[in-house]
Amino acid sequence: MKRLTRPEQNARNRGLVLEAARHVFLSRGYHGATVEEVADEAGFSRGVVYSQFGAKADLFMALLEQRMTERAARTAELAAGLSGEDGAVSLLEGAADRDSDDPSWGLLLIEFRVHAARDQKLNKRYAAAHQRTVDRMAEVVRGIYQRADQSPPLPVRHLAELMLAISSGAQLEHAANAAALPAAIRAEALRRLLTANAVSSPASREHDPQQRDDKHDRDNQGKPCQPERTDGV
Repeated sequence: MKRLTRPEQNARNRGLVLEAARHVFLSRGYHGATVEEVADEAGFSRGVVYSQFGAKADLFMALLEQRMTERAARTAELAAGLSGEDGAVSLLEGAADRDSDDPSWGLLLIEFRVHAARDQKLNKRYAAAHQRTVDRMAEVVRGIYQRADQSPPLPVRHLAELMLAISSGAQLEHAANAAALPAAIRAEALRRLLTANAVSSPASREHDPQQRDDKHDRDNQGKPCQPERTDGV
């Protein structure tokens, strides 16, 4: 067997630690988990884990970044071929089904978010990671509406934040009642919200610079260009 180079060995060790961290955090929760448990699960000393990641919060943030990349890829795959209002609703419904298949992660993330909210520096790090999630979701939603040549009834960033908020809230409800807010109900609620906001969408879209530019291009398509004034007026 070919001997691994130092970078290859480091990458392998990092992957093993992250896999162990996922298992320990999911089974013990953020507060119940310890770096020592992660090290034992991975088969390394605590020194190896600390040298790779630092403290427990650093280890969780690394695991979160990995999870975000995986989830973004699955969301893009789920959104492929979806278009318009029906597509946006289908995206939420598909994400709800996916959350139902992995409820432990949602609760773990909520636990960490509450913990981070009480630590200014950690919360700043988490907020930056969360904004990347919102940005990715917003681009997916934008693509869904563009494929149907439709303008979303709300700025796509607001729609992305709304979908993520619905997901987090539903997971908390499921912790108390597994039958609460099934995916179909959440999807129908979003559909009604989108339909209700379609009437007032021009005003709401004024908050989204990209959509203002898109609307300006559509409104002026085919119109002759006005000559530039040179008289100083």
